[in-house]
Formats: sequence, structure tokens, C-alpha cells
Amino acid sequence: MSDVREYLTEVEYPCEREELLRRAAAKGAGDDVIGHLGKLPEQRYDNVEAVHRLLGDDTDRHG
Repeated sequence: MSDVREYLTEVEYPCEREELLRRAAAKGAGDDVIGHLGKLPEQRYDNVEAVHRLLGDDTDRHG
């Protein structure tokens, strides 16, 4: 999976899940990224690290 962080660079935290999805889609995120973000709980996220913690290993960079 692509690194989710590259699609969340313009997100202003804290924000809700819907804002994460909106910003990722605007940056051209693929279905895999949108799908993973869509599985996040509906809550307020303080920063991108909080998003990555909840996504877990699925967002690890593969290089």
C-alpha cells in the first residue's frame, strides 16, 4: 500500500475522519488508501501519527 502520509500532507489537525478522506481523495489517493482510511473509527485525530497508529502495519512503507 502507498504511504498514507503523502496524501495527508495538507490536512490541518485536529480533524475528523471525513476530512482525512476528503483530503486524501483530493490529492489523488487510490482505492487502497481511501479504503484503509475509511476503516478508521469516526473520531477526532490529533495528528498523522495518530492515524498511522490506528491503521497499523497496513501502512508500513514497502521499499
